[in-house]
Amino acid sequence: MRSRIVLAAAEGLGNTAVAAKVGVEVGTARRWRDRFLDQRLEGLLDEPRPGRPRTVTDDQVEGLSDGLCNKILLT
Repeated sequence: MRSRIVLAAAEGLGNTAVAAKVGVEVGTARRWRDRFLDQRLEGLLDEPRPGRPRTVTDDQVEGLSDGLCNKILLT
């Protein structure tokens, strides 16, 4: 979603048009556009969150989703 917001903005669309195209609230489109303008690609990454640290890595999530997609396609 974040990258779609930035790409729609790069087409010259305003926040309202970007939000409608991507299917998000105007505030969400504005926030991700602003973060991208301020921090470039780094701004599209998740910020650290309070609470317990993650126990599952991005690679583990990717492997699980790939496995589930393959299982769904085979059934």
